[in-house]
Amino acid sequence: MLNVGGLIEEGNPFILLAMVSLLAVIIITVERFYTLYFRYRLKVPPFRKALEQALQEMDLNKALRIASINQNHPVCKVARAGLLRANAGDRELVRAMETQQLETMPRIVGLTPFLAMLGNLGTLLGLIGTVFGMIAAFEGLGVSDSGAKQEILARGIALAMNATAMGLLVAIPGTFFATLFSFRQEKLVDQMEEINLTVSGGIGQATRDAKLRQQQQR
Repeated sequence: MLNVGGLIEEGNPFILLAMVSLLAVIIITVERFYTLYFRYRLKVPPFRKALEQALQEMDLNKALRIASINQNHPVCKVARAGLLRANAGDRELVRAMETQQLETMPRIVGLTPFLAMLGNLGTLLGLIGTVFGMIAAFEGLGVSDSGAKQEILARGIALAMNATAMGLLVAIPGTFFATLFSFRQEKLVDQMEEINLTVSGGIGQATRDAKLRQQQQR
């Protein structure tokens, strides 16, 4: 087990930087996990099916109620943006949804890219800390006193191994969660695109059906 207190007292800059990086990884991971898996929680296939049915019935109010089921979710925001512009024409409708997608993207991505960066940084900090630890260990070989030599050697090797361990503690979760969250973000983007097509296609079809009925009534 790592002696965190001892590492802090030792004051090695690379280990301290790795600790700060680990803290950043934990904070970003908690925020991203909450946002992507709890705040943006929605069963999109049933949502899309209910929205399609409401549009087929030409019930815009019902469609808006469905789109308001989770006002924080990007898919719901895109659907609402399109439904609120349903009477403005196809071009304005699509433009409203695309604009909403662009506005939502920064919140979806958040600080996820920094997780991958911190993962790489942890690896490099662990490596350079290991190198400096081994240098300190080999410097002890030139000491004539055997007791002091063993102490310096042990301290240098311990420093090298602690730096390696801290680097891996940053790199592994940083890289893993960056990949996991990137997959979730791509899925949300795909779902927004699907809802964009669903709303634009549903409203376009409903408009054509309404015009056809008016022509038949004449």
